[in-house]
This record gives sequence, C-alpha cells and structure tokens, in this order.
Amino acid sequence: MRGDVNVSSASLFLQRCHDIFGSVNGDMPTPPPVMELPQGESLVAAKMLVQERILGIQQAIERQIGAGDLVVSRSSPDVRKHLFEEACELYWNELIWEAAAEEEVVGDDLFTEMVFPGLLTLIDALLPRSENGEPDRDHEHRDVVNDFLEWLADRFICLRGASPESEDERARIRQEREVTDDLIDLIAFRICSLANDEIEICQSR
Repeated sequence: MRGDVNVSSASLFLQRCHDIFGSVNGDMPTPPPVMELPQGESLVAAKMLVQERILGIQQAIERQIGAGDLVVSRSSPDVRKHLFEEACELYWNELIWEAAAEEEVVGDDLFTEMVFPGLLTLIDALLPRSENGEPDRDHEHRDVVNDFLEWLADRFICLRGASPESEDERARIRQEREVTDDLIDLIAFRICSLANDEIEICQSR
C-alpha cells in the first residue's frame, strides 16, 4: 500500500501521544467529541475559508501555488478516516493539556506552535519531503491534511460565532479561536509546500 512507511511512523508517534495524554485525561474535562467532517453549508463555508487563506498566501509570496501542491492524494478509506480522527484527537488533547498546564501562555498570548507540537509533527509526517526538499508524493497523505484543514476551518467558524455568557468562558473561547486561527495558517503553509523564507513573508504580514 502506498504510504505504509508513513502510516507506521505516524502510528508510533501517535501511540506515544496516547501514552502521555492518557495518563492525564482522567483529571481533565472531556473534549467535545467532534471528529467528523462538516457537511452541507458548513462544508461550503469551511472550503471558502481555506480558499481565502490560500489566496492570501499567494498574494503574500507573489506567486501562484502550483497545481501539484493542491492535488489531493488518495489514501485508502480506512487509513484516511483513522489518520483524520487521530489529527482531531491530537487537537483536542493538546488544547486540554495547554488549558491544564498553562505553560504556553505569556500574558494573554498563546504560542500556537508550542500548543500543538504533536499535531504539527503528525501533519509534517503526513506531508513528507524528499531529500531535495520537494514534496514526497509517493508517501504523503495530502487528502488527510486537506480533510483536517477543512474540519479546522469549520471549528474556527463555530468559535467565531460563539457567544458564551461567563467571562471565563469568553476568555477560553477567545484563546481557542486565536490558536485555531493561527493553526489554520501553519497547516496551510505546509499543504502549499512553502519554503522557510516564504513562510516568514506570510507571517510578517
């Protein structure tokens, strides 16, 4: 099967994450069990948000994103569903970990890359690079990353429309919205196969 090596290495990494998070989740609130792709109008809105981000990237780096960067690979249905759900679970787990530890908070700001180290490591494993730095098309799972990016966009839209009553809940929603917003960009950079200097240009805008 195409991508066997990638799935194996990602699975080992995920098992380590389960070992870590499994030891602390008993004392933490259970995350909302939202691990399904958006449907209908929600999916349309999520796709539009992702397209807007990619358009913004193209404008920032002043070049078109190649069609090959956006071509969706075809993982087997079981592998695709499994890896998508693992990405969603890492998102929830690392949010819970950050909320409990509050280690990544400086003032009111959250460092997104520090909040989601496991998730971003998984995304990198799903979008491997060849020795020459080009995307490794034979071993990537771009369709999984695309699914997760649309799920994340839907999550951001939901957070943007949330109107909690308590001050504590408003603060939690604001922080989650901010890191989710940043996370969409970080994953979009990866799915567009940006070079480091191009990422710096996008982040400076």
